[in-house]
Amino acid sequence: MQICDYGISSVIWTAKHNPTDNRKPGHMPWDNKAVRILIDSRCEIIDKQTGASEWFYLITPCRTEWMYRDDVLWQDDPNLEFVGIFSEMYSKSGHVRVPNKSKLQQYMNAVQKTSDVLIDFHTNLSFYKTVNELPNDSDVIQATLDLQPLIATTEIESLDGKSKVIIEYPIKTMNFVEERERFQVDTGPILFPDFDIDSIYAIEKLQLAFVCYNNRNVAEFVARVPTAIETTSHNTIETMEYSKIKRLEVTTKLYSCSN
Repeated sequence: MQICDYGISSVIWTAKHNPTDNRKPGHMPWDNKAVRILIDSRCEIIDKQTGASEWFYLITPCRTEWMYRDDVLWQDDPNLEFVGIFSEMYSKSGHVRVPNKSKLQQYMNAVQKTSDVLIDFHTNLSFYKTVNELPNDSDVIQATLDLQPLIATTEIESLDGKSKVIIEYPIKTMNFVEERERFQVDTGPILFPDFDIDSIYAIEKLQLAFVCYNNRNVAEFVARVPTAIETTSHNTIETMEYSKIKRLEVTTKLYSCSN
C-alpha cells in the first residue's frame, strides 16, 4: 500500500509574471520559475458507476507576499491566506475570504483547468517504505508513544451511492488515555467532500476541514465556510471560519509509517 510521506511530498509549478498587475509596491517583474509547496492532504474521488477516479491535493497554506523585493515582503491590504486544491485536470486556488463580486478571480472556489493557469504543474510524491496498519486502539497508542509518523485514510460514500472518496492525511494531533485504551484524533486541514454542494466538477465539492474521531466508524468534520459573526437589520458581517459541522459514518484506517 502506498502512503504519502507528507514531510517531503509536494506540488510544483511555474508562476508567470502578470504585466497587467498594477498593485503597489508590486512583485519584481520576473517569472517565478519554481513554486514548491508541501501537501497537507490528498484524496481520491471514485465514480462507482464507471470506476474512474481522480486524485486531488491540498497544499499547505501560505500568506500573500510581494515576490523578491528588497524593501518589503508581506502584503498588508490586508494580508491574506492563500490555499489551493489541485488535480492534474482541475484546480481551485486563491485567497481565503468571503466572496467579493469585484474580485471573483481571486476567490479560492473558482474552478479552472490546471493546464490553463499553472505552467509545468506536477506532483512530487514520496511514499513510506514501511506501512503498518494499526487495527486495535492499543496499537494506535503504542505507535503514538513510540513517536511513529501516523497517517490515516477515511473513506466516505455519497448518499446516492454513486461516489466514494478516500481521504489520506497525516495525524498531527493525537490524544490518548493509555490505561483506558482510548484515543481521539483532531487534525487538519484536510480535504473534505461536501456532497450537499450541487456542482458540475468533483473538485467543487472539496472543502477545507478538520476531522475529529475516537473510533473508526464515525467521524465529525468541521468545514471552513462563510460564517456570520454579526447580524444587524441592515446587513450581515461574515468571515471565513471552520463552522459547518457534519457527523458521518465512515471507514477509517490508521497506519504507522517509517522509511
